[in-house]
Amino acid sequence: MNNHKSLQQRYKEHQKSDVHGLWIREYVRDIVFGGNDGIVTTFAVVAGTIGAQLPHSVVIILGAANLLADGLSMATGTYLSLRSEHDKFQRLRKEELKEIEDDPEIEAEEVRQAYRAKGFEGTDLEKAVSIITADKERWANVMMHEEHGLTEEASGKPALHGFLTFISFVIFGSIPLLPFVFGVTHDSRFTVAIISTFCALVLLGIARSYLTKERLIRGPIEIVSIGALGAFAAFGVGVLLKNVVGTVI
Repeated sequence: MNNHKSLQQRYKEHQKSDVHGLWIREYVRDIVFGGNDGIVTTFAVVAGTIGAQLPHSVVIILGAANLLADGLSMATGTYLSLRSEHDKFQRLRKEELKEIEDDPEIEAEEVRQAYRAKGFEGTDLEKAVSIITADKERWANVMMHEEHGLTEEASGKPALHGFLTFISFVIFGSIPLLPFVFGVTHDSRFTVAIISTFCALVLLGIARSYLTKERLIRGPIEIVSIGALGAFAAFGVGVLLKNVVGTVI
């Protein structure tokens, strides 16, 4: 009995710990996706306008417009995507419940085959099938996972995921604009924007590695590499279009 209590206590402590990553890890995709896109697209605006030698006021106008429009676009896209997944889950689950009602023997055999593939044999296999099929709701949930690879939690809270995507986009995406908004000398603004953008990408990479418990160096390297690629492309396009438009005019 004491051993049982000790095991239960250890289990509760295990659940409360961050051994598998912090609770916020389920939102890491939204934070990283929104933050990275915010930094890259806003810096692309900065690099493109600087490459085209446009006035710095244009940087602020286009950058602010990008933060609002693209941020909302990403947030609503995330929401609609997860909402669609949720609706798909509910539709398939209704179909599974109907199949359980119409042909329980076949559905029970599907459970049996799935658990046989997991290594269950003999009486253990039959006991597992019996327990699962004793409750239709549990049965349907098992079939959703085993047959379709879906869980209700994976598509849950679409509004929160969309909101976090937007907030991350705006916060990180504002960083490349700060030198143009606050008191930085005219000639130093782009240089400061490059440095601050690099630092933001590193910070985002470190946050990802920490939350997901990956190797600390991997996250920053991946995110900085992707961000640099987008920045070089935007600056190059700005220079190219300036020359082409200038030639045409």
